[in-house]
Amino acid sequence: MIADAVGHSVSFHGVTAQEGYTLFSEITYGIILVCALYGLYSLLKKLEIKIDWYFCLALFPYILFGPVTRVLEDTNYFTDPLVYWFISPLIYIQTTLYVLIFLFLGYYLQKKAFTRTKTLFLFLLVLVIIDGFYTILWVFGVRFGVSGIEPVFFSVLSIFAFLPLLYRFIKKQMVTVNTVIFSGGLLVVLPCFFLIGQWIIGAQWSGSHGTYINVLALVIGLVALIITMVYLFAWVYRKHETIAVYKKPLNLSMLAGHMIDGITSYVSIYDPLRMGLPSYVEKHPASNSLMELWPPLFPIVKFLLIIMVIYVFDVVYKNELEKYSRLVNLLKIGIFILGISPGLRDLLRVTMGV
Repeated sequence: MIADAVGHSVSFHGVTAQEGYTLFSEITYGIILVCALYGLYSLLKKLEIKIDWYFCLALFPYILFGPVTRVLEDTNYFTDPLVYWFISPLIYIQTTLYVLIFLFLGYYLQKKAFTRTKTLFLFLLVLVIIDGFYTILWVFGVRFGVSGIEPVFFSVLSIFAFLPLLYRFIKKQMVTVNTVIFSGGLLVVLPCFFLIGQWIIGAQWSGSHGTYINVLALVIGLVALIITMVYLFAWVYRKHETIAVYKKPLNLSMLAGHMIDGITSYVSIYDPLRMGLPSYVEKHPASNSLMELWPPLFPIVKFLLIIMVIYVFDVVYKNELEKYSRLVNLLKIGIFILGISPGLRDLLRVTMGV
């Protein structure tokens, strides 16, 4: 963690830690993810919260929060000692904490079922408290990085974060756990995207090799094309149960997440279209071994593996796993995270030239 923060290897009592990932660190983070998912599964089961595609959508801002803040850390945005909170594994703990806060808040609001006036007042009060607290910190010179977001912009972002919650309440006259989780996630991730947007348009706070929007467009375009083709194929043959499963949103999300990871790694490291990208290397041992055999092999293997995972979950063991649908869907969300997290971080790094 310290090696990642300072950008070079560090030694302590004769033990040297290197930047990046080792097989041991990947296994460790995998174990942490499994434990976190199991703990979340037990909690959601106890609270009787359904785990499905809509729950995945609610978690989406938090899933983005990890890789987006890691990219900001790569640009040296965060200052000591805050920087360590945005490096594995502390970033996972931080993200889990946010999820739990808004999950319990959403559960409470859903159970209490306040009146329309009281609920709207509560929304307004929370918004004022958050924006007021941030403004006070700004006035007293408290910053979370080398540059800050002015209070007026933060207020606009917080209003956008509350819009889904407000829209849901006005339309359905109720507050749901998923909507509260989603709005809470927007509240923490939108400022990060604002900072990344500033970097891309030229307000950079550290060294850069230039911005490569063409890489972002290329990768997103290729992934969108692949997902569209898979969906259309599954839709055409939707009467065949073994094929129709590939048009389910959660399954397509798993595929999209890992395609972003695989294609970004291939494009950024080997620059097959000669876009003049900076020199990047693969830090993950397994994917590096595949690309050393044949560069396009990594995204191809990822595609085939996810296709196989979907087939095992939804076809081979469909009947046996039917009563464990909550656990299966949570595992699918975990698989999605394992793809989108490193993939989006790498994609944004290349786009921002860091």
